[in-house]
Amino acid sequence: MFNRILVPVDGSKGALKALEKAVGLHMLTGAEIYFLCVFKHHSLLEASLSMVRPQKLELPDDALKEYATEIAVYAKSHAIELGADSARVRAFVKGGRPSRTIVRFARKRECDLIVIGAQGTNGEKNLLLGSVCQRVAGAAHCPTMVV
Repeated sequence: MFNRILVPVDGSKGALKALEKAVGLHMLTGAEIYFLCVFKHHSLLEASLSMVRPQKLELPDDALKEYATEIAVYAKSHAIELGADSARVRAFVKGGRPSRTIVRFARKRECDLIVIGAQGTNGEKNLLLGSVCQRVAGAAHCPTMVV
């Protein structure tokens, strides 16, 4: 049925629900689970425009990548705690525009299902679905399950 399930994670409650649903599908099908946390790339110019001037100019990408790595590692460990086979669970971190990066990753890794939370960390309370979720569902080459 499914061989590779992609679960975009961002630390939100919606992503956690998607993670739990994906683990359930993994238990039924034996599919691999790929957790992907995408951080928005910031240029050195954007970093230099900050109002706060630290002694050493640090790139925002470094801090964002570190945080994204923590989220991806947590997702993997939580899935294993829920009963997922540790040999079939992987975590990835990428920089870029979230929806585009998720869709490209799914295609490149030949995922046959994307399980995504209806709202992520940027979700508006008055919207039924978050914008990243809508873009992914509309552009993905494979079925997308919105949780």
